[in-house]
Amino acid sequence: MFLTLTLLFSKDNALITETSPYLKRHAHNPVNWYAWNKTTLELAKKEKKPIFLSIGYSTCHWCHVMEEESFEHQDVADILNRYFISIKVDKEEFPNIDKKYQNLLYAYKGRRGWPLSVFLTPKLEPFFITTYMPREVYGEGENIIQLTKRLGELYVNKSNLKEELEKFKKVEEELNRPPKPSAKDLALTHIIKNTLSHIEKQYDSKNSGFSTAKNKFPEASKIELLLKIYGINGDKKALDMAKDTLLTMSKRGIYDQIDGGFFRYSNRTWKIPHFQKLLYVNAQLVPQYLEMYRISKDSYFFDIAKSTIDEMDRHYTEDEHYFSASDSVGSDGVEGLYYAYLYDDVLKGLLKEGLSEEEASEALEYLTIEEIGNVDGELAHVNISTEMEVPKEIAKVKKYLKELRKKREFPFLDKKVITSWNAMMVKSLYIMAEYDKDYLPIANRRLDALLKLMLDDKKLYHQTLLNQKPTQVAQLEDYAYLIDTLITAHQVTLCTKYIKKASLLAHQAKKLFNHNNIWYMSTALPKVKADFDDKYYSSPLSVLLNSFLTLANLNDDLDLGEESRRVLKLYGQVIEKNPEMSSTFVILALREKGGVITLKASKKALKSYQEIEYPFLLRKEHKYEGYVACKLGICFATAKDFKVIKTKIEKEKKEIGVKRVFKRWGK
Repeated sequence: MFLTLTLLFSKDNALITETSPYLKRHAHNPVNWYAWNKTTLELAKKEKKPIFLSIGYSTCHWCHVMEEESFEHQDVADILNRYFISIKVDKEEFPNIDKKYQNLLYAYKGRRGWPLSVFLTPKLEPFFITTYMPREVYGEGENIIQLTKRLGELYVNKSNLKEELEKFKKVEEELNRPPKPSAKDLALTHIIKNTLSHIEKQYDSKNSGFSTAKNKFPEASKIELLLKIYGINGDKKALDMAKDTLLTMSKRGIYDQIDGGFFRYSNRTWKIPHFQKLLYVNAQLVPQYLEMYRISKDSYFFDIAKSTIDEMDRHYTEDEHYFSASDSVGSDGVEGLYYAYLYDDVLKGLLKEGLSEEEASEALEYLTIEEIGNVDGELAHVNISTEMEVPKEIAKVKKYLKELRKKREFPFLDKKVITSWNAMMVKSLYIMAEYDKDYLPIANRRLDALLKLMLDDKKLYHQTLLNQKPTQVAQLEDYAYLIDTLITAHQVTLCTKYIKKASLLAHQAKKLFNHNNIWYMSTALPKVKADFDDKYYSSPLSVLLNSFLTLANLNDDLDLGEESRRVLKLYGQVIEKNPEMSSTFVILALREKGGVITLKASKKALKSYQEIEYPFLLRKEHKYEGYVACKLGICFATAKDFKVIKTKIEKEKKEIGVKRVFKRWGK
């Protein structure tokens, strides 16, 4: 009670002591915000007040709008402070909390989004959930003051509270219902056929990508799955969907044509993005562009991957660590202003740079910088959506546009260092090092820095700010993505220290997050089941299980191999019913059914070997002379000559119907 009274007479609220940039942003609101912790939850019980839980993140546009319209105003604060204990959660700090209530919102209303607004009893029982609550309502509906007052009085009077609680109780029971094991063992050919059928129904044949809704996301894991399928059976439709999506995104406005890097999402034509750049979006797209370069041999795809990595280095890196995201709005308050241009200003500038009016006009037309603008008023965001030839002076024009940006204030950066997201980006560096060896020492430094910062005496942490010791213990996603990156580092370098650490962390993860054969997102409350949804980035559980299968084959670790098979069997209906939602889990099934092969030889032999046409091939150093090819628990071929072992491995591809497969490691 003393804490509550103190805050009433203070300009700041309890968030002033938090480290999250998102929470600190709200520390000066008149709303008596608290952080999510045991003390706050106990306070709600003690004062017998319901909880208003507001979930967002520091680079969320509509979170900012809701703050400016409502949370900064005393009339809204008066209602919230009177009826509720108001809790702010940074969803990047607590992905488990966000997942729990996003799942509830989706099950209840068929949508997800931020800011997420949840109303709970002191026992954390939900009785209302929504997203953005407007201050002004046109037509029917309630504004934030009307809604929060009604919900506050609903809890006080208890008149219809039981009815609302029962609604959400039924939804939660359905979400927590145990899965039914698959009735049949799905064949590889059936999995592929079924998966492609589902993805083709989603595919936007006009604009590419996997939705025709208002907003469109890159969905890197779905592109990866399509490329895996192409690697297995040469399916041209799978390749075309992946290639056209990668190509269209890189030409349109979701890709920053001037600095490089991808924005979080865009409209359905990919032209106008929401001007946030998130680390995980870029980290997961880089490998797909490199894989397309491997397949097509078109250096264009390599250039996109390289420019993306370079942009992350330029604006999002400090002391070998990556920051999580940049905002869509700068201090000017105009969304996308840093990235957009005015036609007249650019035209005049290019003429001063020595271009003729015809050359300048042609370049601006090519880049879709037009007088009418395409973002806000006359502001124009760069797109390449024309079939016209590339203007001769385009490089000079892009350089000029880049120089213009240097005079502007870069949007706000959320400088959280998140273990899982950093691991994703470091993995991309290792894959890039296969094509450009200059990236290998960078990858090694970044991985070492991440381990030094976040792994202390075998205890892994989730996130921190630079120059601060991490205190928040790791979530499932941190283990999953770090293990995945350590495995990639091993496959590129063949250094055994990486695979040893990956194995250690894998067994730790199994002990920490698997209870009674159920996987959870975190060790902390609330206990939220891990799932296979790849909506924003690849499901951490699916990533972890793929690593289990890899470690089982590299180390003959039957325990990890059995766990990946157990989950596949238990949740096989996910692959049967909704494979398009769970691409990384489908990849696990493809690898399990197709059969992973480990090629063992000396380090020198492994680094010099040529292409082998097998889709699920790993490498491991051994001390014996010659080559050995192994599947889980059994080695089926030996040879002193590489050509002989190559023939024996490629013979195995006939078992899974491989028509065309490209090498995964080596040159």
